[in-house]
Amino acid sequence: MANIPVKQHLVKSFGHYKWVLHLLFWAILLSISYLQMRNSGVTENIKYTPSTNTSIYFAKVILLLILCYAFQFAIVPLYRSKNKLIFWLTFLGLLLIIFLARVLLIKLIINGQPGLDAQAEQFSYISYRTFSAFLFPFIFFIAFYYFVDIYDQQKEIQRLIQFKTQKITLESSFLKSQVNPHFLFNTLNNIYALSLKKSAQTPAIIAKLESLLHYMLYDCKADLVPLENEFTFTNSYITLEKLRHKEDQCTVTVNIKGDIKDKMIAPLLLINFLENAFKHGTKTSFGKSWINLDIDVQDKYIHFRLQNSKPLNTIGQAISDYQGGIGLKNVKRRLEILYPDKHTLSMQSLKDRFEIDLTINF
Repeated sequence: MANIPVKQHLVKSFGHYKWVLHLLFWAILLSISYLQMRNSGVTENIKYTPSTNTSIYFAKVILLLILCYAFQFAIVPLYRSKNKLIFWLTFLGLLLIIFLARVLLIKLIINGQPGLDAQAEQFSYISYRTFSAFLFPFIFFIAFYYFVDIYDQQKEIQRLIQFKTQKITLESSFLKSQVNPHFLFNTLNNIYALSLKKSAQTPAIIAKLESLLHYMLYDCKADLVPLENEFTFTNSYITLEKLRHKEDQCTVTVNIKGDIKDKMIAPLLLINFLENAFKHGTKTSFGKSWINLDIDVQDKYIHFRLQNSKPLNTIGQAISDYQGGIGLKNVKRRLEILYPDKHTLSMQSLKDRFEIDLTINF
């Protein structure tokens, strides 16, 4: 704040109709102050002439305004710096200077007024009689300033939260849209490969693809979908992939335990893992491969464990640097966005298999 240009600082302090709040504050405070002075007889003090009383009142008001806005524009920025000692020294120095100026100005105004005793013109007497009237209005201004400042901070926090929420929503939607083309591309490759072989299974695969696209294009628009719908989708995908792979070349085992009804989950999370397993672990050139999928559904969480065999090199050893594709990076990011602090994900590249262990809390 100390480095904010003066014009920008003024706009921040008085812009967006904040000047109305300041005017209202001073109108109320000065009106109360004036009424208190009248009720206490200060403005009708027989020792002072009416012009003297008016001069004293306006001198006090001007010095109070100088004190308050010097505090707001010069002292407060110092507090937000690292050196708090400078802040307190400057703050106390400002209070002392304005108070001394106030006392001296009153002494100057009343100097030579007829009918005043010597005590009324003494510096110590004026200081004692005016200290509380000097301090309390300033304390009210500090309370007013920090009330407005806290209100502005809360509005800024709400704005940042809203911005963050919108950013997360947009990022999640973007990552979800990245899943769809990736999956579609792989599925079309499957159909293309079977069409070249003139396979009789091609129409069945196209029908499966149609149901999958319907789910992806329409059902997945919601933030959460029924867990049983997501499993139907993944089962259809597995069925589609099994049509492309011979059973003697790739063994797929699926085991689902627990009640999946009335459970909701973010769409298209599990498909990335399956897609990665089929894409990277079941190529014909790898020889015999396998995929094991175990899902345990409980009341408060779902445990998802997927294992797939790793491809072998020419001498029959597992390829140690086998890694997943971009789909896994996307799903990791979606989990961070959609289930912050509500999931655990472990991905291990072991000697003979690649393993994913995911737990999501409902």
